[in-house]
Formats: sequence, C-alpha cells, structure tokens
Amino acid sequence: MPPSEPEVQPLLQEFQQLFFISKIVGILPQDLEKFRSRNVLEKSRSGMVYMMATLVVYVLFYNLLIYSFGEEDRSLKATQSTLTFVIGLFLTYIGLIMMGTDQLTALRNQGKLGELYERIRLADERLFKERCVLDNSCIGHRIRVMLIMTVLFELSILVATYIKLVDYTQWMSVLWVMSAVPTFINTLDKIWFAVSLYALKERFEAINATLEELVMAHEKFKIWLRGESNNTPSLDSSQPPQYDSNLEYLYKELGGLDLGSVGKGSGIGSGKNKVAPVAHSMNSFGESIETASDKYPRNHMASNMVHESELANVSKVEEKLNNLCQVHDEICEIGKAMNELWSYPILSLMAYGFLIFTAQLYFLYCATQTQPIPSLFRSAKNPFITVIVLSYTSGKCVYLIYLSWKTSLASKRTGISLHKCGVVADDNLLYEIVNHLSLKLLNHSVDFSACGFFTLDMETLYGVSGGITSYLIILIQFNLAAQQAKEAIQTFSSLNDTAVLVGSVTEMDNGSSTLHDLVSTTMLTPTTG
Repeated sequence: MPPSEPEVQPLLQEFQQLFFISKIVGILPQDLEKFRSRNVLEKSRSGMVYMMATLVVYVLFYNLLIYSFGEEDRSLKATQSTLTFVIGLFLTYIGLIMMGTDQLTALRNQGKLGELYERIRLADERLFKERCVLDNSCIGHRIRVMLIMTVLFELSILVATYIKLVDYTQWMSVLWVMSAVPTFINTLDKIWFAVSLYALKERFEAINATLEELVMAHEKFKIWLRGESNNTPSLDSSQPPQYDSNLEYLYKELGGLDLGSVGKGSGIGSGKNKVAPVAHSMNSFGESIETASDKYPRNHMASNMVHESELANVSKVEEKLNNLCQVHDEICEIGKAMNELWSYPILSLMAYGFLIFTAQLYFLYCATQTQPIPSLFRSAKNPFITVIVLSYTSGKCVYLIYLSWKTSLASKRTGISLHKCGVVADDNLLYEIVNHLSLKLLNHSVDFSACGFFTLDMETLYGVSGGITSYLIILIQFNLAAQQAKEAIQTFSSLNDTAVLVGSVTEMDNGSSTLHDLVSTTMLTPTTG
C-alpha cells in the first residue's frame, strides 16, 4: 500500500532554491540529499567541514583584499585625522565580523533549525483540521523576488565601483569581488529569517480570519432568524380572513356582526348570521390590487436555505476556540524560538546597518571636501553608488523591523477577533470562555528583539534614524575641527619658516655690513714705515 500523502505540504518545500544557493556559498551545514528527498533539515558532518572551509577561505581572501588595496589606508593616517583613520579601520572589518557571526550561528543552530520547521509543519496540520486555509505558494514567490533583488543590488554596486573607482588594469583588482561576499552571505541568511517570519505572520492572520468568519456567519444567522420571525403569511383572496376581536367595531359597522353570533359554524360563527369581510380585488379607482405575494414572488430556494452558525452551539464552538488558541500559543512559541536562533545575526546586522549608514554619509562628505577615505569605502566617492549602497543596507534593516512589528501586531489582534465572537454571540457561557482564552492569549504575546537590547518595532526605527543624524553631525563637526586645527598648524609652521628665513637673511646682512666696515677702516688707516 503506497504511503499516504501528507495533508499539508511542508513549508520547506518552498525553500528549495534558497537552500541550494545557501548550501553552495556555505551558509547552511545541513544535509543536501535529505533536504532534496524529504524536505527536512538534518545535521551533516560533511556540511560542517565544507562550511568551516568556506569561512576560512573567505577570511583569507578578504584580508588579502585589504592588503592589496591598503596603500591608501597606510597613507591615510599621515594625511588625515586620527578619527577618520580609526573609523575606516574598524568599519573595514565589521562586514567580516557580521559574516562570521552569521555562519557560526548557523553552525551552532543546525539541529534547532530543523526542529523549528518541523514544529511549523505540525502547527499547519492542526490549522488544517480547523479549516484554516494557508497558501504557501506566496512564500516561494517572495523568496524568488528577494533573491533577484539581492543579485541586482550586489551586481550593481560591485560592477559600478569596479568600473569607476578601481584600476582594473591590474590583475589584483580581481580581488575586489571579495568585497561583496560578506554582504551577500548576510543577505541570504536574513532572507531565511524574513521569509520564516512572514510565514508566521500568515498563520496568525489565518487564525484571525477564521475567527472573523465565525463572527460574519453568526451575524448572517441572526439576520436570517430575524427575517423568519418577521415573515408573516400573505393575504389569500380565496379564503376569508379569520375573526379578530380587536376589530369587532369594524365588523359591526360593515355588516352588523354581533359577538353573540360568533362561536358556532365554520371558524367564526354559524353560517346563517356570519358576515365576513370581503377581500376586494379592485381598489376605489377600479384598478386591480396586487397582493404581496404577487408583487414580490417568493423564492422557495431562498426560503428553504438555512444559515448555520457555529457560535450558536456553545459546546461545539468551545472546542474550536480552544484548538485555535492552542495553535496560536504554539506559533508564538515558535516565534520566540526563531528570535532566539537569529538574535546574534540580527544584532550584528543592526549594528552594521547603523555604522555603515553613518560612515557612508560621513565619507561622502569627506569625498566632497577632497579628503582621502578608506579604500573599501571608495564607493562614497560617487553619489550614485552611495545611494545604491545606502538603499541596499537600509532596506534589509527596515524590512526586518517592519515585518517583526507586523507579525507582533497580528499575534495581538487575535484577542480582538476572539472578543468579537463573544460580543456577536451574546451568550454568557460563551463570553466566559472568551474571557478565559483571552487571558491565555495575553500571556503568550510575541515580540522580536535583538538579543534583548531593543525591540524590533517602528519606535526603534525612529530612534535609529535620529541616532544616525546626531552622530553624522558630530562626526562632521569633529572633522571640521580637525581640519581647522591642521590648517592652523600649517599656517603656524609656514609663519615660523618665514620668520627663520627672515632672521637668517638679516644676520647675513649684518655680517656683510661688519665686513664692509672692517675693509673700509683698514684701507683708510695710514701705514708707517
């Protein structure tokens, strides 16, 4: 008997292209064959060796790149302030530090990463049983778009810098390719985090959509009940209307009907004295009267349609709400585990983005003042390349912050959707269940942070923007002060040299005058013989 197909396709099935590229460049050490055959991430000793080998090769070639293009850096300290030299030296290696953090963290978490995606698969199966629809095809589309954008940004920065700012006539210029390796590896690693985070957001939104559908179904059910209660039978001209005691006065006026004549006969009284109102088919203008049944023909299919609502059955909906809240708690725990796995890479990326953004703008200012800048930041000499670099660096940071913030909001909105179920049902027992589940949701909210130093939300983004502006102004002021001090020293040196030159000339003049006086005195003195 062939094995049954899984009810839910695993999320890792959409990561095929990303995994192969990551495996080639040495980001993930997991086994390639097991991922290709079963879509699982499992440890691999050969993958660990390959990953460590690529890390060593990257470090060696990156240092060779720095040494090859370091002639400008060696003369930078002598011609510029110490501040510019220290900033350039530190930021030269921060990309390498960021790349090493990504690879070493992936090496440490290779077993936990597979367990994380397995937990997501189990959560998907539980959501499937609760009729929560998930479409993972958008995940694959998003990965392809991110990969294309990464390649475009990396190639545009690399090629533009190589053509405009690098002497490509020398064979050592080929090493400039290594300048793009740290950022490319970092971007691939962050695509894994961003897409996984987006998948969690989709699952939170699927739970919220299911709860909203329960509310809408119950509202339709209430409207249907209200319409059934207001649906009175239409007038039928073939049968006389039934007697109504409230209209007794009208019967007397029309036909002299007495209460005593009521009680015998067919329905109202005896057939002898019964006077029944006649349902006329003509109005006072001689026109035919359209009854309600003729004017609005009844739709028998619509009248037979029964709207059902799960919220109307408290015992049934209690189990569904409990299951949804349990899955919500599990997804929150998955989000916390994911944040823990990528905490150090996220922190290094945020530090890199903050420092590189500030330094790139500072070196752009230095380039406009015809001041030398570090060799690996020569892209700051061109404003167009600077815009691409800043857009690429800031785009990664801003997108991760925004996505983390939206995922956190989606997890917290589940409580609001749950309370809507209690409000629309208007049932005391169901409302008690909703309050109890809301307390659980309140204690299982998820927030994403960088090693606990700051939360990834829009408030942090605002603070980082203000910090970049403040530090950029401070660096420019220090640079201006250093340039003014250097000009003052040069001016003082030039004045000192001028004074020494004038003094030497004066001494020469004094010496020549003394010699002239001595000669004159000797010539004017008479000789005795």
